[in-house]
This record gives sequence, C-alpha cells and structure tokens, in this order.
Amino acid sequence: MAGRRPGERPDEGGSGGGARALGEDTLRRCRRVLGPDHPTTLWVAIALARALAAVGEGAAARVLGEDTLEGCRRVLGPDHRNSLWAAVALTEALASVGEVEAARALGEETLRRCRRVLGPDHVITRDATVALTHAVSRSGDAKAARAPGPPPAKPPGL
Repeated sequence: MAGRRPGERPDEGGSGGGARALGEDTLRRCRRVLGPDHPTTLWVAIALARALAAVGEGAAARVLGEDTLEGCRRVLGPDHRNSLWAAVALTEALASVGEVEAARALGEETLRRCRRVLGPDHVITRDATVALTHAVSRSGDAKAARAPGPPPAKPPGL
C-alpha cells in the first residue's frame, strides 16, 4: 500500500506483472476445468484483455480480445452482455495499439447495441461510451470525442 497514490489500484503505476500472471493463471485454470467456451471462462478472458490493455500490453490484449469476442458471439450471441463487454475490451485494445478506425467502428456498433439491449445507464453501456470516446480522441476528431451520443438519463430523484 505504501507508495501508491490515493485511489490508485494495486496494478496501476507499474508493469502489472503480478496481476497479469494471476489473470493468465486463472484463465488457464478456467479453460482446463470449465472449458474454453464456458461463460465464466469467457468472462475471465474479457477481464484479462481489459487489464492487459490498461497496463500497456495492447498487442496481447488485441489477440485475446479478438478470440474472446468471437467465442462470446458464437456461444452467447452478439447481444449477450458478455459479448458486448468483450467488444468493449477489443475496442480498448484496438485503440491502445493505434488501430483507431477499427476501434471506432467496433466502438460505434457496440455502443448502439448496448443502448438497445442494456439501456443507456447500464455499466457496460457506460464502458462502451468511454472506450468509443478514447478511440475517437485517438483519431484526432476532438469534436466527436466530446459528444459520442446522448448523455445518460438522470437517476430517479435527481
């Protein structure tokens, strides 16, 4: 805990090596015990892909993200929440390796699906908005990055 900034996660600010090893070990175990297409295995792969992108391992995140999105869509369908979350992870990975047009296209499709299936205030929809905004901002389109779509609805009572 010493040396961390307030609010910083344990894996931030470093290589994330320990977190990566734990995530990879968990994914290996899930694949062995549950099988590669089990929803929990796919969820763990999504989480690892997002973590890899967050610590600068974009190429590894992209490979894992592509495989995981394909598996989620095949096993769960394109509109399942895990498939949408996998698409968010791949959008992040693509943006992190500079493939901004592919990230933007996937991000736009994912955000449309999230809003239709999950609604504008769901956490995955919000993650999709952030991933798309990041991809758009990396493309240099500052105006579009500031306004990728309508804002979420206000929570009741506010």
